[in-house]
Amino acid sequence: MKRILIRKEWKLQGPDEKELEIKEMPSQVHDILLDHQLISNPNITGINQDQWIGETQWCYRTEFEVEDSSGEWNLRFQGLDTFVDIYLNNELAGENKSVYMPLVIEKVPCMKKKNVLELRVNPPRPEIEKISLPEKYKDRVPEFCKARVFRSGYHEFSGPKPDLIRMGVYGDIYLEKVEQDGIREGVMDISLGENWEEGRVRVDFSYFHPQTDRMLEYRITDMQGDLVCEGTEKAHTEYLEITVPHPKLWWPRSHGEANLYHLHVTEKVGEAVLDTYERQFGFRRIEKKGDMEFTVNGRPLKFWGANLAHADTMTGCYGRVKEKLYGLLDLAEMGNFNCLRIWGESEILDDDFYNACDRRGILLWHDFYLGFHMYSEEEEMLSMCRREAEYLVKRLKHHPSILLWCGGNEMYWSRDMQYEGAYCFGEKIFCEIFPEVCRELDAGRYYHISSPSGGTFSNDPSGGDTHGYTHLWFVPGREYPVFLSENCRVSAPELKTMKRMMVLEELWPAGYQNISTKRKPLAWPETWNLHNTNDGAVKLGPVEHYYDAENAEELIYRIGMAHSEYIRRDVERFRRGRSETDADRKRQTKGHLLWKFNNNSNIISYGVVDYFNEPMRAYYALKRAYEPFQISFSIGNHITLWAVNDTVGKKEGSVKVQLFSLTKNRVEREMTMPFFCGPDESVQVGDLDVFGQFKKDCVLAACAVDEQGEVLAESVDYVEMERRLSFPDRGQLTYRVEAGMLVLESDTFARCVELCGGEDGQEFGWLFEDNYFDLLPGVEKKIKVYGRHEKGIVQIKPYYWEKGITVDYMKN
Repeated sequence: MKRILIRKEWKLQGPDEKELEIKEMPSQVHDILLDHQLISNPNITGINQDQWIGETQWCYRTEFEVEDSSGEWNLRFQGLDTFVDIYLNNELAGENKSVYMPLVIEKVPCMKKKNVLELRVNPPRPEIEKISLPEKYKDRVPEFCKARVFRSGYHEFSGPKPDLIRMGVYGDIYLEKVEQDGIREGVMDISLGENWEEGRVRVDFSYFHPQTDRMLEYRITDMQGDLVCEGTEKAHTEYLEITVPHPKLWWPRSHGEANLYHLHVTEKVGEAVLDTYERQFGFRRIEKKGDMEFTVNGRPLKFWGANLAHADTMTGCYGRVKEKLYGLLDLAEMGNFNCLRIWGESEILDDDFYNACDRRGILLWHDFYLGFHMYSEEEEMLSMCRREAEYLVKRLKHHPSILLWCGGNEMYWSRDMQYEGAYCFGEKIFCEIFPEVCRELDAGRYYHISSPSGGTFSNDPSGGDTHGYTHLWFVPGREYPVFLSENCRVSAPELKTMKRMMVLEELWPAGYQNISTKRKPLAWPETWNLHNTNDGAVKLGPVEHYYDAENAEELIYRIGMAHSEYIRRDVERFRRGRSETDADRKRQTKGHLLWKFNNNSNIISYGVVDYFNEPMRAYYALKRAYEPFQISFSIGNHITLWAVNDTVGKKEGSVKVQLFSLTKNRVEREMTMPFFCGPDESVQVGDLDVFGQFKKDCVLAACAVDEQGEVLAESVDYVEMERRLSFPDRGQLTYRVEAGMLVLESDTFARCVELCGGEDGQEFGWLFEDNYFDLLPGVEKKIKVYGRHEKGIVQIKPYYWEKGITVDYMKN
């Protein structure tokens, strides 16, 4: 099979019939216009000023030559937006119907030596309006659910606003010359023997033409490139079956090494190579033992992570967002994640992304591409959804990182919120078609009907998974749910990012006062609403726990700390999985996936990482809450200290607990308690009743060490809301730079120490191992410095101190 990548000499023609050179393919229309500086990037401010782009017809055009036009030719499009007509040499060769799978036009009839290929991209709304549905769907199925389009363009949920409909090409385009033969499809299955001592690989092949003398040569190598096995198959080339003795197992990053292998298959006739097939894979067994209760290779498995939204609302071209996605995976690893959810309202990810998750040991809860609304159940829609599911499962099932398949996002819940008691149109897709595809093609992997689902009502915390939108809903049983597949609050990015989003007059309008009254209940200025979607102002954390703000910086602190507090309290409770009165009960909560990980436009939203991949203070709260071994305080009628162990080994030693007085700047009381915590356990280390009555201006501090004195975990907490506490406003910070690491110490309690970097004025691109942390006097804090900067000025300042210190930092 001869494959020719068509990437050069493309031009784009718009409404004025002028042609724009396309500098890079694939590119979508917004990418091209931005490359030519004809539009501004709407994601910088979160405001879309160019809705006309989605209302216009666009034409991609290229000319290419082939040496010999005879024989059989295919055109393969790896990613086209919906409603594209393909013309080859002015003849209609095909049309696209779904953005969620490739389009292959086989046996193109009009190939010449010199060819003109045109992709006529039609404005989607008029095309959708042409789709007629029976009366029963009226007012139930939205317009954009009548066709297989990327949902993000038809609403403002992810920003920017008003909505931004992408158009054009987001995947590679190939010519395929079918000469003697070639591989049409290879579908790979990986399994383990019962005792994990034998790995099995099977690849089923289909071909464009039959061949009687075909043979397959294969090689499997490990991650170091060393040969594991090789062989030749001549008797039956419709499939390969390979056994790997004593394979190295793949583990999620929370449990061990992500051991992988590489398969290379060559299809040959004699010495002539017809085609090749390559895949990365790993051996592991994930089993569902109970309600959202899983094991990996026989060991208990809990899931801590977040929902990954698409990287950018303006483009779906993987090459343009790959660096950003890799940065997000870096932050997921640093944040102690072992799982990400590929959201049903997100977009297509390249094979490279899944390979990266395999290498990093990050599990993927993978939705099929349905989300929050009802869908047509007419035959064309059902057929497209079946083909999409078959394609996705065949393409990805060999990846050890794929945890489960899920029917879509909030299917039943959207019905219940809008049309309670009515039939859920689309149910045939996620209750019949998707599970049938999974049973036929990937029977060993768990299929989850919809997120959320599994209890007595669609968002029931007591069964299956739930979405934690408790800012708007009272949900019985929410304190110890079985599984959180979404859990959210909203906060603003840090000040440097907000300054890119807004002009100064919007950031803190003249005369604005940050005081909530019955006439003005909004917790931020009205101008912030222009850069927020989905009523974020009513989805904040407990802002009432923090001082009213007198400037923009204080307001960002107030909202960000409220978000952080919410995350900390919830995740620590979920990690414990039971209350102090349920001492004999197993941990109830099996996992927590924050909504959401990343903001894909520069807006005020749910993400804990902003549009520029800058982690916000809520990210660090989540990172600390996800520490594999954790100690935390449960503050109620009594104060109880807990240890939670999600590592594969036991943890034992002692915990020193202190009461530190903010007003006296000293430790008031102290005690030490022994602890033992086995894998997958949460245990009560003890209570603080021995301290008796104490003033609420005391800070709780705990430090767990093992028998050799090595620090295993730390915790700092409060028994009173912040606005009722008085923190020191000055002190002395000392520092040193040690092997690229900052080492800090304070003589006074330092609340929320912030580190900001700068190199030649560049505030962005600095990454600190920890940030926005509390520091007790005499405690040495070591912080690794990551990011792209080798040197620069680092500003370090506790929030309440009048001034901080400046560090002249150099990595080496």
